[in-house]
Amino acid sequence: MENLPEPLKAISKATLSKAADKFVDFVITKYTGKSIKVFEAEGDIEADKVKTKWELLEKPFWLQAEAAKMGRQYANLGNTLVKSSPYIVSDENKISNDNDFFWGVIEHAKSISDDEMQELIAKIIAGEYNTPGAYNMSTLQAIKVLGRNEMRLFESACGLIVNRNQIPIQVFRFSDDKIEEVVKSLGVDYEKLSIMQGLGLFLPGRMTASLKGVQGFELTYFDKKILFHRDLSNAKNPDGNINLPGFYSLSPAGQQILQHLNPKYNDDYFQWIKQHYEFGGFKVVSKKE
Repeated sequence: MENLPEPLKAISKATLSKAADKFVDFVITKYTGKSIKVFEAEGDIEADKVKTKWELLEKPFWLQAEAAKMGRQYANLGNTLVKSSPYIVSDENKISNDNDFFWGVIEHAKSISDDEMQELIAKIIAGEYNTPGAYNMSTLQAIKVLGRNEMRLFESACGLIVNRNQIPIQVFRFSDDKIEEVVKSLGVDYEKLSIMQGLGLFLPGRMTASLKGVQGFELTYFDKKILFHRDLSNAKNPDGNINLPGFYSLSPAGQQILQHLNPKYNDDYFQWIKQHYEFGGFKVVSKKE
């Protein structure tokens, strides 16, 4: 049996909660065949030996390369497990061997060395461990093609989200200087939105939505709200039907990833929304700021 890799050995020395300790030991046992406690009991003597320069030179190159690769993978996995630990709340392990999402994201963690991406993946690993089935496979596929720059772009773009998952189409039409300035300040444009659609973070194409027979509608932007009410004087809309302005919608994967990010509120954008988010037969009756 191979010795416990140094990056994983370091985890055993970290101060973890009882639930997090159980979680970390569970993953390590799955990947090495031994729990941390067994490694400690047997004594990891080989790990303390100092290899001579001659031994390293004699080792075939492919073995050296494979050892270096495994070292990086264990370091990445170990760092990610440590980052997951603060988010572990379940005292009971309910992860089954056929939970393809959990084991898939654990495997992916081995290839990620960027600190920000490790933090995101760590939160997702903890979320699935706490509540198996919390994520779907499309989220795993999106994570696999998501790098730090794409994640930052997505986080920034989500500063334009209204109604929890929508960016109004009008945002990218640059109907006035104000909205053009806002969008540019976020580093987002239609081309970059298309990239995020290709990554599976937004649904492809444009979306529409209709509400039938309603008296009012509440638009949300972060903790701000704009209340619309049916305009009884408008003869074109006697039944209170709403055709919302067209929008680009977050995908299910985008919604699951977004809950672990921190998009920023933009007051200039909110002021623009209050003036330009309109639909026939309804009028603003209240703006909660």
